[in-house]
Parts: sequence; C-alpha cells; structure tokens
Amino acid sequence: MLHRPARSAAAVARLALPILMITVALGTWATLDRFEHHPEQLGQAGALTARPNGLTDDAVRRLLADRPEIAAAHPGVELPALVPVQSQSFTLRGIGTTADPYPFAVAEGRAPAGPDEALAGQGLLDLLHIEVGHWVRVTVGGTPHILHIVGRSIETGHGGRVISAPLDVLRAQDASVRPSYYSLTLRPGADRAAVRGALTEESHGALEVREVADPGAELSPVRGVIIGLVSVLALIALAELSTAVGSGIRDHARDMRAYRAVGLTPQQSVATVVTGVGLVVLAAAVVGVTAGVFASDWLIDLQGGSSGVGAGIAQSPPVTVLFLIVGVCVAVAVAVSVLPASRAAGDRNPRMLLNAQ
Repeated sequence: MLHRPARSAAAVARLALPILMITVALGTWATLDRFEHHPEQLGQAGALTARPNGLTDDAVRRLLADRPEIAAAHPGVELPALVPVQSQSFTLRGIGTTADPYPFAVAEGRAPAGPDEALAGQGLLDLLHIEVGHWVRVTVGGTPHILHIVGRSIETGHGGRVISAPLDVLRAQDASVRPSYYSLTLRPGADRAAVRGALTEESHGALEVREVADPGAELSPVRGVIIGLVSVLALIALAELSTAVGSGIRDHARDMRAYRAVGLTPQQSVATVVTGVGLVVLAAAVVGVTAGVFASDWLIDLQGGSSGVGAGIAQSPPVTVLFLIVGVCVAVAVAVSVLPASRAAGDRNPRMLLNAQ
C-alpha cells in the first residue's frame, strides 16, 4: 500500500465515492425518521389542536385539565401580519406564555424569556433580510407590534415565514389578542384518536379537535427512492471493491518472489497480500463514511435553508450503522481476496491461510 501510494490513493478515491453517496442516502433516511418519530424536535410538540366554539377560556381549560392523557395545553393564536413598506404577509404566532412557555425548536440563539422577545423562522429572516438579534416592527390589522428576535426556530409550515412569541407578549402590546386554539401535548403512549374522541364527546361538539399533520407524512414516498438508490450504489461499491481487490492482488503478485526470498511461507505471503488489500478498503470506507456524514448534514441543511424551514434539521445515520458499513466493506474485501492471493502464492487451498491465522 505504501510503496505504490498513487495507485492506492486512486483505489481509495474510487471506492470511497459510492460509500460516500450511500452514507448521504442513509443520512436522508435518518432525517425522515426524525420528522416521523420526533416532531417535537422540529417545532411540533403538540399532537392535537383544540379550537373552542362558544366555550369560554376557563371552560376549555377545565375540560382539558380533566384529561390525564394531556401533558400540556398551550393557548395559541395565528395572525396575518405585515411589515411596513412591504406588501408580503407572514404569520405572527402567539403560543404558550412566559410562565408556561411552549417548547420551541430553537436552532439558533435562545428561546424568548422576557418582554417583547420572539423567535423567527428562516423564511421570515430571509423575507425581511434580518438576523437574530434585530428588532422588527410589524402590524396586525393596523396595530403595531415591536419585537426583538432573540432566536431562530425550525418552522415546517408557512414556508418558515413565522414570528413566534409567548401569547402574553403579544397581549401586552395589544389587549384584544385572544387565544383561538390550544396546542395539546400528549403523554407518552396516549392515543391521539381516543383523546380526540373523548374531548369531542365531553364538550358536546363545542370543541373542534384535530390531529396535527405529521411533517414527514408527505416525504414517505422518498423512502422507496432511497432504497433503490442504496441498492444501485451498493452494486457500484461492490464492483469498485472487486476492482480494488484485483488491482491489489496483481500489484502484490510481483512481490511474491521477494516474499519467498526473505523466507516467508505461502500462508504468510497471502496474509501480507490480504492485509494490504484490507488496509486500502479500510481507508476508503473510513474516508467515504466520514465525508458522507459531513456531506449529508450540509446538503440537508442547505435544502432546509432554501425551503424556509432552516438549517438544523439534518440527522446523521446511527454510529452503529456507520461502523457496520466499514466492517462489511473490509470483511468482503478480505473474503474475496483470499482465494486469488492463495493462487498467486502457489497455494490453492485458502483454508490453510485461515488455519495459520
């Protein structure tokens, strides 16, 4: 490996490329799993929304407090807002309170904790050409709201064009703001449909309860594409692996006489050849997996930023999967190279090598 660095480096590069692409595909799969199984990490802690129809706030709170499956109920409202001298609208959301804050998914900065503090989605930051730390003045129906953007939140809806603040922060600037819905966070194991049915029945239809859409539901068809892509890339990696093994055997075949001249047995010569091939494949696998993790996170966050969701949504493949990729590559390389290396050394029985090791 070391006495032919240029050829070994080329083999590493050819084999590392399909492994890199496989890792990127697996990173996409892991990100989809995050969307599906951990929506609270993407700003959707509430599994249900309850909109009162003719019920007072106190009546709604009592009704929700009686359900043991509900861990938290955060009052919220979404208002269409405008920025002076701009005609494009966005969403001003008030949810939770300063005393009982909503669990925002903060990707940059911090969560709002004081008067006039708010979060903004990436789409809103791009729309207004501002950054975290800036102050903004927005209007809702002619009423101004002046807010300090202290962080960036992950927003999967409204194209990320959202400013979120505790409801009492908005009410401090406009007393007419009232909650129009409640975001319900359920306890682990609670059945959404059962809770929804119970609340509808107990309120006699005065509480409109809906399930929050799964942010990853519309991305589920992508999984089929990923499976097909990984299968094709695995075949390409296998072809490159065979090429690397064949090249390594040919390179070391010229050295067999030198190995015998220094007193190495056929089994030791084969072990030397197989070790050299294994090191090349190990280097390729480590380079491909490492670069793939960085490339996966960068590409997914780049797409998130361009769509308004924002960076911070990428999820790397599990470490066990990455080690498995490296281990399988090396194991296949060693297994495939034993027979041709044995023949090159004049030993046609590869079992002798295994017994010697």
